[in-house]
Amino acid sequence: MKRADFLLFPLVKDLGIESSMRLMEIKKNWHNLFNEPLSYHIAPCKLFEGEMLLNVDSPVWLQELNYLKKDIIEKLSPYGIRDIRLKLGKVSKRIESEGSSKGMRIKKLTPEELSYIDKTVSQIDDEELRETVIKTIEKAITSNRTKVRL
Repeated sequence: MKRADFLLFPLVKDLGIESSMRLMEIKKNWHNLFNEPLSYHIAPCKLFEGEMLLNVDSPVWLQELNYLKKDIIEKLSPYGIRDIRLKLGKVSKRIESEGSSKGMRIKKLTPEELSYIDKTVSQIDDEELRETVIKTIEKAITSNRTKVRL
């Protein structure tokens, strides 16, 4: 039996999407490759033939990262990156977290927040509706878009 990646690699290469797939993998692992605060100030932008273009969010960081260029290339070398170019550009502050497919940081709920949720849904008899309301409240609290008074 052959591994799927062994069978798919020639197809990906023939379709010319190898760089795009490699870039997606790098973006997915970005915050594991680079620690804070570095990972919040640079972001992968484009990849072509082993050269990656990185967006940097400020001129100060751009200057600082020029000194770290060799280290950045070394961390990206397992992905086939041989060189990088840095440019000023937009850097998203969203991060990948375990269990988060949209790249949002997952905030842990406090005991007070959990108690609030339990108290709020305790009068709902319908199990499916109760679960939906719980998920909605959890999402509202963890998204930091809503202030909940406990």
